[in-house]
Amino acid sequence: MAAYIMWVSLGVFAFVTDNLEISKEVLFVVLGGITLTDLYFYVMFRCGLNRRLSDPSMTAQQITLAFCWVLVLMVASSQVRGAMMMVYVVTLLFGIFRLNRRGFFAMTAFALTGYLVVVYADYKLFPERFDASQEALRTMVLAASLLWCSWFASYVARLKESLRTRNTELREAVTSTSRMATRDHLTQSFNRRYMMECLSREKGRAERTGSNFSVCIFDLDHFKRLNDKYGHLVGDQVLTSFAYLARQALRATDVIDLDGEGRCFGRFGGEEFICLLPSTEEEGARKCAERLRKETAEAEFEPGVVVTLSAGVAEFVPGESVADTLQRADEALYLAKQTGRNRVACASGMTAPEVEAEDDKDSEGDVVVHGVFNRNSSAS
Repeated sequence: MAAYIMWVSLGVFAFVTDNLEISKEVLFVVLGGITLTDLYFYVMFRCGLNRRLSDPSMTAQQITLAFCWVLVLMVASSQVRGAMMMVYVVTLLFGIFRLNRRGFFAMTAFALTGYLVVVYADYKLFPERFDASQEALRTMVLAASLLWCSWFASYVARLKESLRTRNTELREAVTSTSRMATRDHLTQSFNRRYMMECLSREKGRAERTGSNFSVCIFDLDHFKRLNDKYGHLVGDQVLTSFAYLARQALRATDVIDLDGEGRCFGRFGGEEFICLLPSTEEEGARKCAERLRKETAEAEFEPGVVVTLSAGVAEFVPGESVADTLQRADEALYLAKQTGRNRVACASGMTAPEVEAEDDKDSEGDVVVHGVFNRNSSAS
């Protein structure tokens, strides 16, 4: 808008000082047209109508209309044609950083063609004032200027494309790094650190809103025996297949993923997994865990390999810490292990004898640390 006001002011000044040989009628038409053009763009940008266009900056439209009014002035007064050529080039430079390569070349071709039309019209309409040598020189200067602008625009376009490619690669690298920071590399489920962050955030939300949430801890039964019998490669495949099965089995309505992934299920370490169920009571969490337990028992992860799981469920109690909730879920998991495996136990229904903070061995020789969540090896 400021540019249009400047050019209108310069036109009026040139006319008043007799530096513009043009009739008042033509001058009023030109200035009125420029003013209406200025108002058109002002209304488009002010009302946000430009956002509906493929190019919200309306660069091509602005350059095209500016060219048209410059060409009108060139036809009306050959006296200002040399000065208008400078305006011509400056107007084209406006599109270097906005137009793509094809659009800029189109504007360049339009500018040169328009000037040639003006020269031809001047030759036909005013042959007495036409100076062929001078017009030839002006045309060559303009063509050289437009050629330089086109080369510079092409260079800028290549630079923009290079920067766009690098930015895309950078975004992909950041996304990949962020994913690696929150994912378990083997199962592609969320890792322990991210799950702890989710639990902490969910605890804060529950305390603010008065809602509840539950936690399920899953442990694959006899996993150490499976590793010893079939090898660690098969064991890794079982873990990967189970994680995929669990993500599919746990409905999005059961589990809220706080980062938009649809579910919040992760690997806590070894053959142990954890699931966060916001706005879910213990009974609902038990049903969810039971559904996964049944699907796991019915699945065949590898030929001849059948896996079962045990699960412990605990509902968050206001006032307790995340560690306390996990502790109760872990104790429920231990109860499920001690009462036969391949089952789900709830913290609220525990009737097992008081556990001791000592390391025992179950009947199969697996180490079990009673009552301690951060154990090195869970009961298999």
